[in-house]
Amino acid sequence: MAKRPDLTPCIICEKAVMYLWENNSTNLNGGVDITLSAHYGSEFDTSEFSGIVCDECMGRLVQSKRLTFTGYRSSL
Repeated sequence: MAKRPDLTPCIICEKAVMYLWENNSTNLNGGVDITLSAHYGSEFDTSEFSGIVCDECMGRLVQSKRLTFTGYRSSL
């Protein structure tokens, strides 16, 4: 398995976001890991993408209503 990078840029502002631990966990320090799913009508239909959004950009997206809060995920 490929080693995960220690930090990754926010897909919006490109700010470096670091992982909290060195193992392959997805816990980020000040960021959110996201998964985007394309659906019928998109040229990317059936594709999935993942990326990182920093907390500052995430907050702006929610405040501007460009991103909709849909609820909390239950604990794994």
